[in-house]
Amino acid sequence: MSERLHKLLAQHGFGSRREIEKWMLEGRVLLNGQPAQQGAAYSTGDRVAIDGRDVTGRLKISAAAPSVLLYNKPQGQPITGADGDAESGKSVMESLPSVRGARWLVVNTMQAGDSGLLLLTSDGRLADALRRRAETIPAAYVARVLVPTPEFDVESLPRVVNYDEATVEFESIEPAGGEGTNRWFRVESRRTHRRAAVRALFESRNLKVSRVIQVKFADIELPRDLPRGRHRALSQDRVAALYALAELELPQAEERPSAKPGRRRAAPDRRRPAPDRRATGRKKSRR
Repeated sequence: MSERLHKLLAQHGFGSRREIEKWMLEGRVLLNGQPAQQGAAYSTGDRVAIDGRDVTGRLKISAAAPSVLLYNKPQGQPITGADGDAESGKSVMESLPSVRGARWLVVNTMQAGDSGLLLLTSDGRLADALRRRAETIPAAYVARVLVPTPEFDVESLPRVVNYDEATVEFESIEPAGGEGTNRWFRVESRRTHRRAAVRALFESRNLKVSRVIQVKFADIELPRDLPRGRHRALSQDRVAALYALAELELPQAEERPSAKPGRRRAAPDRRRPAPDRRATGRKKSRR
C-alpha cells in the first residue's frame, strides 16, 4: 500500500507538510537514492533519506497517537540548540520528553527572547494547519509596562497600531496587576499576532515595555501552576478541539492485536531446575 511521502513524513514529525515539500524542491529528500518529487508516493520497501541521513527505520514505527504539549517557555531560552550558544543551557527541545517515531514541532513560533505559552505537537499536519490559520486564531498576552503615573488611565491606550507596514487591531486592554508605575496589562487579540506588535502598541505612546508573555492560544490558557521551563500534556478532549479548529480528522494510533480473554499464554518458567541431590549422595557414599 502506497502513501504520499510528504504526508507520511509529516505524520512522523519530521516537519510540516509545507516544510517537507520545500525540502523536496531543494533536493534534500531522497527516495530510493533519487531526489523525491512533489507528490511522490512511499511504498513498503522504499528507502528514504533527509539531508543524507537514512530515516527509513523511523517510518516503519507506527506513530503514536498525536500529542500536544503545553510548555512555559522562559525568556532567553532557544527553541533548539542551534538557536543559542553553549552557555544558554538546555534548549526547549532538549527539555522535552522523547516521542515514539516522531519529534516535537512548534505550533506558535517563538524567538529566544519570547516567553510564555508555547504549543508543540508530534503531528506535522496539525502544526502546519494551525500555523496557516494564525490570522484567525485568538490570542492573549500580558505586558509589563512602565507608565508615567500611578493613576495612569488604561482607557487612554490605543487599540490599533501600525506595525510592519500593516494595521494591527487588538480586542481589549485591561489592567493585570502591578504597583505604582510598574504595571501589567492583558492584551486580547482576535488574531495570533507577533509579540513585537504588542510591544509596538505601547511604544507608540512612548511607554517602555520590559516584558511580553503569551498566555493564551485559541481557548488554551497558560496554567498558573505550570512553572517556567516545565511542560504538561494537553488533555485528549483539548487535542481533539485543536484538530477541529484546524479542520483535520483526529488520527488514531494503530492498535496491536491482543490475546483473547481466557486464552492468555502462560509465561515460560525461567527458573533453574533444582539440583539432583540423590546423585550427590551416591557420589559421597562411594568414597
